[in-house]
Amino acid sequence: MTDKERFDKFKKDLPKESYAIIIKDSEHGLSEFMAYDTTEGSEVTNGYVILRGFIELIETQVDTVMMHGQAAIFRDLKVRKPETEDQQKSNGNITMVDFKK
Repeated sequence: MTDKERFDKFKKDLPKESYAIIIKDSEHGLSEFMAYDTTEGSEVTNGYVILRGFIELIETQVDTVMMHGQAAIFRDLKVRKPETEDQQKSNGNITMVDFKK
């Protein structure tokens, strides 16, 4: 089965007049992706430009995309050293730790 055949099964469930990127993890530890354009027109819209931008980044700068994805995940984690748990104070985007306590 080709990549196109594997991804064509998603095509019928995509919303009309939209752009979609399907990303699927493969059994070899890699990811496969396919982009769909379900719009009727042929004009270049903002959505189309963004879709092409995503594809270009994934094809040419996959390391950068992965790095930004990992950074986003780490930003969401609340990892702290146990000894500083009650010593942190936040002020906007600055976190201060008083180690004297």
